[in-house]
Amino acid sequence: MYTNYPTFIGTFIIPVIIAIFAFAFPLLLQTISRIDDKYHSTKLIHTFREDWICLGFVFAMANALIATIIWILQIPRLVDWRIFNTFIDNSALIYIGVSAIVLIIMSFLIVNLTYIYYYPEKLLNHLIKKYNQSQDKKKDYFEAISKILFYSIDKADEPLARTLLEFYFEAFIVFRKGKETQTIEYPQEFYDTVFEANELLCIRRRKTLSHFNDNTLFELFLDQHQKTIISPKTYNFLWRLIVQSISYDKDDFVISYWRKAHQLFNLFMPVIYPNYDVTHKVVINKEEIEKRDKEREVFLEFHYAMGGLLMYKHKHNTISELMNYTQSQPPKYVLVPERMQEIIERYMQIDRKEYVNPVYYEQRYWFPDIFGVNSDGVIRMWIKRYLAILFIRQYTLFEYYVNSNRLAMPKTPQSLSELNHWKDELGSLEYFVNDYLGQSEVLIGLGLEQFNNPDWFEENNKTKPSVLIENFKTEIEENFNRIKVEQPVAQDKEKEFQEGSIRHLKPVFQQYSNVFSNTQIGDDYKRYYIGGQHYILDKAAFGDNQDVSYVNTDSITAEAVAMQFQYYSLNTFILIFPQKYLMVEKDLFGAIDRIGIDSENFVLISVGLNIGYFSHLQIDGLRKNNEKWCYGELEIIEMNSYMNDLVSQSLFVLKKEDLPNMIFKEVDAQLEKKYHLSKIDDRFNIYTSIINLNETGNEMIKEESEKENNQVDLSQKVLACVDINVEIQCKQDIKCIQLKAFSQFDDRGVANTLDDVKNCW
Repeated sequence: MYTNYPTFIGTFIIPVIIAIFAFAFPLLLQTISRIDDKYHSTKLIHTFREDWICLGFVFAMANALIATIIWILQIPRLVDWRIFNTFIDNSALIYIGVSAIVLIIMSFLIVNLTYIYYYPEKLLNHLIKKYNQSQDKKKDYFEAISKILFYSIDKADEPLARTLLEFYFEAFIVFRKGKETQTIEYPQEFYDTVFEANELLCIRRRKTLSHFNDNTLFELFLDQHQKTIISPKTYNFLWRLIVQSISYDKDDFVISYWRKAHQLFNLFMPVIYPNYDVTHKVVINKEEIEKRDKEREVFLEFHYAMGGLLMYKHKHNTISELMNYTQSQPPKYVLVPERMQEIIERYMQIDRKEYVNPVYYEQRYWFPDIFGVNSDGVIRMWIKRYLAILFIRQYTLFEYYVNSNRLAMPKTPQSLSELNHWKDELGSLEYFVNDYLGQSEVLIGLGLEQFNNPDWFEENNKTKPSVLIENFKTEIEENFNRIKVEQPVAQDKEKEFQEGSIRHLKPVFQQYSNVFSNTQIGDDYKRYYIGGQHYILDKAAFGDNQDVSYVNTDSITAEAVAMQFQYYSLNTFILIFPQKYLMVEKDLFGAIDRIGIDSENFVLISVGLNIGYFSHLQIDGLRKNNEKWCYGELEIIEMNSYMNDLVSQSLFVLKKEDLPNMIFKEVDAQLEKKYHLSKIDDRFNIYTSIINLNETGNEMIKEESEKENNQVDLSQKVLACVDINVEIQCKQDIKCIQLKAFSQFDDRGVANTLDDVKNCW
């Protein structure tokens, strides 16, 4: 054979290569076509192409073709390497021979691989083996296996389904391994596979016996042994599966999921009780308790939202089965409340989420076909309606223990804001409960048909829901009023009141004391007095426990004192009976020229005039100098008061020696004692106090305040006091001119002309 090898190659090896080559392409194309037809998956075609046998077969064909071409060319030896010359002379023979052998071997392997891809069971085992061995292509093999899962669902291949479920449970377990007590997110292909599989299960007809009848795919994400925590992404995915199942009316899937969730929560997510150190005072597992409590709360919230979704979809029969499901005797319900207290507290929490995030429920528990700005409110409404059904269901639960009271209401909160919130929410709960008690078909669907009998509550010696809720509302109202009456004034609130009073009064007093500062006024003068203000305000505004958010309570009394002070201080210029002229705007400063006064002896006081506006009228002599306005050499003192119509929009002209004087005196000692006043400023002698009208020793002040304000009971109020004792001194018989800007809307009569203006000095 060796001596006749050219004939052997030409008659055997080359024809074999050509025959295999001619066979290969049809085989590959047919295999690819059959894979696509059988599994409807390009992912499996890709996996087939990427298999080392397929790649090796293509390489072997190409290599054999190259060896054949080299043999035909008969290229002579070009180098002389002595001992290697024999090998080089026969290299083409060796090359084509080895290539033919490799090609034949790969042909057998590709045929076997094709056989594997034609049989789902063998293909599944093949891919699982590849998945377990691979490190960098696990995602590709997982997705390829998922196509076989879809095939098994479509063809109802139960043996294949059993192997697939075993694989998926193992894959999820391996992924969670070593992640105990961690919040984990699964690879995206895990979510995508289960979602598409659930879609196929939803649209296929139910078989009498099937591994997928209970849709165990839900269970893959409910870790019952490895103690991992469900992530927000997984909760969102589970919600999508539930919405998907409900949309196809696959209520059995929802019920199956509920059973698994019930078991997980009951057996593998129990409450963790505190462990104490040797002193029995310090909890050593506090962090673990908080983590578990948060985990349980999120889990329960998910299933209450699920109940709201079922109510929205009118799945009353499904709800009936869910809320009566238990795994123990006497029955223990872990995903629905067993006590009325749980229902009420859960109901009160729903709207609280809105304060944190206005779209909290819409982001986490979206309802199909609900869109727009009110979608979150609609979702919350349906969850409340579900809780109203659970409220009614509470009447049907048997009381197995002597001291158990299924209808016992929770303790009322001690926070006034919470009490307010509970009062409002109980009104809506009462409405929903009464609404459903009047819907016979809904009650029958929920398995609560006994309540169609209006006498059921009386016959069973049960308090009617409306009465039960109203009694609880009354208890809340009484507790609310009691706290408002009994709570003391908080020290920090009283300090804020003092600080707010100083903050509002000192700048005003400072401005006016600069104008009313004539210390050379002499002995012959008139006296005017300005006092403080006492306001009745809600005591809750000054307590640590507040029912609503109070605004400006720390300064409202001081603001009233400031307004009164400004009003009466400026009225001093009216009490000296000035010579008054109504001038149009363009003549206002011309009247000053007409009067003819000098800057050494006279001063201009502007009350409520926008001098900046007049500057735009290009009035000669009006200018701003060092942040102060002047007209010619005359200084203009600005008093920004617009509330007093008698003096507002006016320029007062008077001599500097006739300016009033202002003295901030101490308040009367009897007044200080009576109202428990404390001095908070020594310069302006500002006094404040907050009097608790329900406190012992303040009965007389309370009675006086009730008579003055025509109110019956001020037990929930305080008297907020800001007292001053300001004396304004004004000379007798002084002269003054008031130039008031004329307004055709506010002033009667006709404006004066410049010729009417006279110098009264």
